[in-house]
Amino acid sequence: MKIKKIRGRNFSEALALVKKELGRDAVILSSEDKNGSRPYVEVTAAVDYDLEPVDSEYRGLPPQGAGAAYRGSGGLPVKPPPELIPGEFFELKQEIKSLRQSIETMKNSGFELKLPEDRKKMFFFLKERSIKEEFALRLVQRAAAIEDIETIMSGDIDTAAPPDGKAADSVNVLTQAGRRIVMLIGPTGVGKTTTIAKLASMAIKQGKRVAMISIDTYKIGAAEQIRIYSRMIGIPLDIVSNTENLKNSIKRFSDRDVILIDTTGQNPGDSGYISGLKDVYRAGLPIETQLLLSTSSDCDFLIDTYRHYKSLPVDYIAFTKTDEAVKLGSIYNLCCIYRKPVAYITTGQRVPGNIEFVDTRQLTNLILRTGSA
Repeated sequence: MKIKKIRGRNFSEALALVKKELGRDAVILSSEDKNGSRPYVEVTAAVDYDLEPVDSEYRGLPPQGAGAAYRGSGGLPVKPPPELIPGEFFELKQEIKSLRQSIETMKNSGFELKLPEDRKKMFFFLKERSIKEEFALRLVQRAAAIEDIETIMSGDIDTAAPPDGKAADSVNVLTQAGRRIVMLIGPTGVGKTTTIAKLASMAIKQGKRVAMISIDTYKIGAAEQIRIYSRMIGIPLDIVSNTENLKNSIKRFSDRDVILIDTTGQNPGDSGYISGLKDVYRAGLPIETQLLLSTSSDCDFLIDTYRHYKSLPVDYIAFTKTDEAVKLGSIYNLCCIYRKPVAYITTGQRVPGNIEFVDTRQLTNLILRTGSA
């Protein structure tokens, strides 16, 4: 085990130095603010280095060079008499075992328990909302009080909506000047087809001429679902099976202000699926890409999902099923990790409706309102 005190100008810097010097498995034992002409934060951290396993058959062998008496006729070590096991060695093993158990207990209980009381409260507040520990620690360091959290978090989130308080009434993500070709991608079950219908309805309400294209040719029933939406909304629909047909369809809809493209929902870990989407971009079409992620999914799953899609030119992230999620900290986590603006959130299955173009402040407020104990 190695225990070390590390100093930094602030808690974030000290934490970074701990990870650099001791590695990511290091455990924070304590954190203390040091006042003076040059204030600093002192962090005490520990890392447990596993000893090489000792075979119980050879425990207590003497040092090299003195072991002739403990070798058999073939030169291989043999088990020494029990009374020759050094007591000091056994005690050291027991002490290391006890220390290792203590470290595991700290890891399981969370090193945040050693934070100063005011920071500890803020840290728990953020963790209750499923904000990842590293981001919660960074927020705690930057905030003088819990009332500052919302403002600081808002600065870490980017959205398509302007911070003017009118985002909920607008469809700014679709009403920018010029023709828009918007393609929705994402894993199975995130609600791409339903979201396409929501976007189409809102754009029509704003006086836009809209068309829909589906390149979802794998999922059973998907084509029928989008056909129902196209008839219900009263807009044309093309169903295509390859990039060349997609190009022809976009050309056919050249008189439309907004073209919305629905795509296949498959396992993003399938390299063939991602390769098929890349073919669309190789065609050189001016496509805006929105990656849909369901907030009802586990945060680690969402991070892993985005990892598969990040090789594609994603312009926006959109979060669906926020009405089904108990906690929304995953939105903040994804914004911090991938630095992509949030296009909108969906709050239910109703078409039209149940879609909101929130600005940064509204989105932050929504995250902090959920997950309370």
